[in-house]
Amino acid sequence: MGVEPKSVRIFDLQNRWASWTPGGNINFHWKCMMAPMKILDYIVVHELAHLLFPNHSTQFWNEVDKMMPDFQERKEWLREHGAGMDL
Repeated sequence: MGVEPKSVRIFDLQNRWASWTPGGNINFHWKCMMAPMKILDYIVVHELAHLLFPNHSTQFWNEVDKMMPDFQERKEWLREHGAGMDL
């Protein structure tokens, strides 16, 4: 994608899977490690796209789609099954 975060950190992010900061940092919820790799890939691409477009604009989603044409399916899987990923 041509971007590289300044740092990557793991936290308990409450109700988010990941977040980004305007300074170029990306944070992931520790529960991401329980997601299937296909879903984890979506979470990573989603956050990296925020380093290019700091919103959920059409340009943002076009960038995600360019990297992952089936992102809608992955996004939906996370919406449906994400709450059940727990220890």
